[in-house]
Amino acid sequence: MIEKYFQLGVRYRWQKPPNVDGPRDGQIVDSIRPTAQLTYIGLGSLVSPTLMTTHVSVIGLQMNVPIQHQWLDYTPGRIARVPIGPYDVLTGFMSGCIIARWTDRGVNYVGHVGTVESDVAVNRIVKTAFAAAMPPGTTGFNPLQAWADEVGILSRRFNPPKVPQICALVTTSGEFYSVVMFIDGANEWYCGGAKKVPPTSYDSLRTFMLRAA
Repeated sequence: MIEKYFQLGVRYRWQKPPNVDGPRDGQIVDSIRPTAQLTYIGLGSLVSPTLMTTHVSVIGLQMNVPIQHQWLDYTPGRIARVPIGPYDVLTGFMSGCIIARWTDRGVNYVGHVGTVESDVAVNRIVKTAFAAAMPPGTTGFNPLQAWADEVGILSRRFNPPKVPQICALVTTSGEFYSVVMFIDGANEWYCGGAKKVPPTSYDSLRTFMLRAA
């Protein structure tokens, strides 16, 4: 599991795969973008307490070596999905979308419910569609909520302040994490840390989808 690599101060070279635009009809679709390399390129000046006392090699980081993961698309107005395994699943950027995990016909999936900021009509379509399609046992979380006001506080610790983005990480064992990344130059990123988030149950998730719609 790669959540240990997402600690405050870890820097990466990365170009996020582009969003997948198309019909905003609430359909569940397979993720199609290839996974882009996320390569460790060193530490910044602001690092976690762990990295102040532990060499990065202890947690498995090596200079210029990519971190293996599977990318999951953000498809506005649809639910993009990808099977879990053999690598942890990364997706983003998050502005309020729900990330979910479910099993269908023996396959474990991670899905990105593609809401669109300030588009009430599209959000109603995609949330209602997912509520109707969710198999029993589906769980999920809202990555943006995990950080509340902390992202702004952390951003202002940099001079000048860095621009934050939130990603979601789902491990092969089904754990949910919210990851904050800061733009640190052309295709370079500065990690602000990762938070483990408890899953929202099927009933609560379905109620949220219908109520929010």
